[in-house]
Amino acid sequence: MFRIAKSLAVLVVVAFAFGVRPADASGADPIRVALLTAEAAAQAASADAALATAESQMRDATEQARRGQAAVLEGEDDPTVPLEAAGVGFEDAATPFGQARAELAHLGWTLRALDPQAIPPTLEMEPSDMAAIGGQWRAAAPTCAILASLRLQAEATLEALDDALAALDADDPAAALEAIDAAARHIDQVRAYTDSLATLGFWVDTVDGLIDAGRDIALAAQAGDAAALAEAQARYQVAAADAGRADQALAIALGEAAAEATGPASSSSADALRAVAAVRDQLAGLSIHR
Repeated sequence: MFRIAKSLAVLVVVAFAFGVRPADASGADPIRVALLTAEAAAQAASADAALATAESQMRDATEQARRGQAAVLEGEDDPTVPLEAAGVGFEDAATPFGQARAELAHLGWTLRALDPQAIPPTLEMEPSDMAAIGGQWRAAAPTCAILASLRLQAEATLEALDDALAALDADDPAAALEAIDAAARHIDQVRAYTDSLATLGFWVDTVDGLIDAGRDIALAAQAGDAAALAEAQARYQVAAADAGRADQALAIALGEAAAEATGPASSSSADALRAVAAVRDQLAGLSIHR
């Protein structure tokens, strides 16, 4: 009997220590409520500060990712650098993310001590999810670098064609032929991807037509063959009529491939930012702040 009574006494003490009390707040010890409220406010502030740090790092990383995505379609920059930086940024965010989850767990206990029916803010994503997103951005970098290089080769092809036309205008067919050969070398680098990128083939076929006609123009001018020159010029004009649509085809091919490469990382990044923003909103709305 003594042992049973002693055990019951221990249970009473433990229950009191862990905040078992009437659900009606009016029956609670006001001092205890005040202390728990202050503790909850401190925990909420700590969780929010950690989330703010993680959110800032994630937004910076997302901006780096946008730079990398943009570099696929314009400019001279290698998209690998900003995309790798985006990966590092999300991986670094895992640390404050983990701190926030720990503080939210403590906050949950405190809020339930104040009200057993309380539904505390929770962050479903884990630090490992941040590392996974970082890995997604890193994984996208090699593909985006190839696409950017392909675009630069396409641009170099067209620049060489412009050089050829300028040489023909200057009545220098030999220089025009050199420029045409350079254009052919550049387009061969693009041609290797026609099987894997939709719509790219139309651009290659159109520019091949320009290159072939341009070479024939230069050869005819060099030989002084007026009839061959007129025929080659006519073929060049036919090919040039498709130039605008060909450029659109190139942009579509690159854009779709870049979107496919970076899509998973972009979606995961947006989900993570939304999750953090939602929890911060919940923290701001807690009654302990009023």
